[in-house]
Amino acid sequence: MGTFVLFEPASLSSFGPLTLLQSVTELRYGIFSNLERAQHIFGNEPIQLWVRPILAEDHTAKYETVPINKNADDSTVFLNAATPAWIYSTAIARMEDKSGVAVVIGDTIVAARPGVPIEFSSSFHKQLEKLDRIECDSEICNRQPNWIWDYLDFIAPALEFDFEIWRTNNNILTKIPGDLSTLHERNIYIHNTAQIGKFVHLDASNGPIIIDADAKVSPFSSLVGPIYIGKRSTLKPNTSVRHSVIGRVCNLGGEIKGCIIHPYSNKSHDGFLGDSILGSWINMGAGTTTSNMKNNYQPIRVSWDGNNYESGRQFLGSILGDHIKTAIGVRLNTGTLIGAFCNVFQADFPPRAIPSFSWGNGTHELEKAIQTAELMMKRRSLELSEAQRKLIKALADDHTPFIQF
Repeated sequence: MGTFVLFEPASLSSFGPLTLLQSVTELRYGIFSNLERAQHIFGNEPIQLWVRPILAEDHTAKYETVPINKNADDSTVFLNAATPAWIYSTAIARMEDKSGVAVVIGDTIVAARPGVPIEFSSSFHKQLEKLDRIECDSEICNRQPNWIWDYLDFIAPALEFDFEIWRTNNNILTKIPGDLSTLHERNIYIHNTAQIGKFVHLDASNGPIIIDADAKVSPFSSLVGPIYIGKRSTLKPNTSVRHSVIGRVCNLGGEIKGCIIHPYSNKSHDGFLGDSILGSWINMGAGTTTSNMKNNYQPIRVSWDGNNYESGRQFLGSILGDHIKTAIGVRLNTGTLIGAFCNVFQADFPPRAIPSFSWGNGTHELEKAIQTAELMMKRRSLELSEAQRKLIKALADDHTPFIQF
């Protein structure tokens, strides 16, 4: 079999604001990113990424062994990077040995085999759209994420799939400590380097609880599955988490329900975070709280990129891009979307759509935004790369290349 190319959709606006500074294949709604899943599925088969040109230098630096935006030969199979990787095998099988075909879910191409060489360009999507279409009518192909909040529905299936990969490479406790309160204990998996305090409640009745290496769960905390707690993440005393994915090196407190939190983000204090997705390098001030349901129980409407959209969801909190800070006591309304590098500190409810580089009701100066990012990353012994600096400056200059090819 030839090379697999994981390609970003033509427009990333519907996956904003998390895809402003990262590709859609890097998003995490389980233990692994979709790129990591694909690498496991295809083993030694070559994998490439086709991402927006604005991300090419950053991704080349981050993924030294993965070719970025290289031309494809006539044996290449194209795979939608926004589609969960566990669907790939079924989609590829639907093509059989045919060329010049694309497998679709609804109107979205999830896999394609053009059968001819294709040069990387901003118009390659149009070439895929011209291929003969095959409906992916298998039961496993019944969902395709079209919006960033759709990934909230993939927490359980992602953890189910990812766990089988995770368990083969990790040392898991064979006996759960006796001072823990547990339900459905056989569905609880704790890495042998994790630290679990006394009087912690673990309920895996509705899904697995996976606690990764060097994570710390402090006393009197409550975890209700499905849950993943990432490497070196810390739950403060009395923290409540249910149906959520927590990335590595996060510090968390208060109540968290139905959320995805990307690596290196902090919500260390009391306050409710519900049905929300957080990017990386976020710090939520004490008492920051999200609303996740309207008082009239109606579906939640969101605003982004100057347009209004119906989410179709009764429960939806906030979607926060990378490098966001909120002040103490901030209240975020249902369906709030906030771009990258924002400092939110309004006394009343902030707007439900906040553009990148906002400072309250004003503008966050670029150099000050970069300085804050450097200071926060230094606390984790990390630093901005030159490629990341260029990316941030480009975002400050022009939003368009970050949401479409």
